[in-house]
Formats: sequence, C-alpha cells, structure tokens
Amino acid sequence: MDVSSGVTGPRWLFAYGTLGPSDVREAVREGWQDDAVRGRLYDLGPYPALIDWEDSTAGWVEGHVRSVEPIELIEVFDPYEGVGDGQFRRVTLRTLRGREAWVYVFPHPVPAWALGPLTRWEGPRINLSRIDGR
Repeated sequence: MDVSSGVTGPRWLFAYGTLGPSDVREAVREGWQDDAVRGRLYDLGPYPALIDWEDSTAGWVEGHVRSVEPIELIEVFDPYEGVGDGQFRRVTLRTLRGREAWVYVFPHPVPAWALGPLTRWEGPRINLSRIDGR
C-alpha cells in the first residue's frame, strides 16, 4: 500500500537504516524491537535504500520497529526522508512478526555502484533527538 501522505494507518515504524537504533542500549531506551520486512537492501554510502518491497520472493531485510505517532511521520520523519521531494516514499508493509508498519522505501533505480543486496545495513545512525526533539 502506497501512502506517501496522510496520517491514518499503522502505529509502527520499521527502520532499516539511519533512523534505527545505533546499539542495544538505544534500542531498549527508545522502545525499538527487532523485526524484518521483505525487499532488497542496497548501501548508497551515507544511507541505505530498500527496493523490491512488493516482491514476495525477495529476502528479509533486518531492522527494528517502534511505535510512532502520525504527527511524527508528517512533521519529522517524512521531511527527514525527503518524501516531499520524492527521495523516499512511505508505504505500509507487513513485517516478519506480522505487524503492519510504515516503511520508507526507495522508489528509484538503484545506481550501478550501490553495494548489495544486503540483509542488514551497518552504516551510521542519526541521533533521533536531533530531528524529533526527544
């Protein structure tokens, strides 16, 4: 389901890249839980890109879920992910553990130089308090 704007939908956010926790302590402190979604993950340098999210034969991409408020999506995460500029798109996907979650996917061809597909992205995470005031 493609829902790039709007505030109704899942109460979960799935993160496979820069939005996810940087370590176990941060995961516990911020309420992140291990999970996965189907797709193919590529490393684009400063951030990863999830493609083929609608392909039921794609493998599982590891990441984390946490609860999310609609206002966080619209005012914090969508702008960070460049949804308004078309850099990423917010869609709903069913996770490995059966949750319906918002996921930011890459709706463009992957550059030939991208690394992948990967199961998990190991790049740097952002400090969420810098973008959402937590």
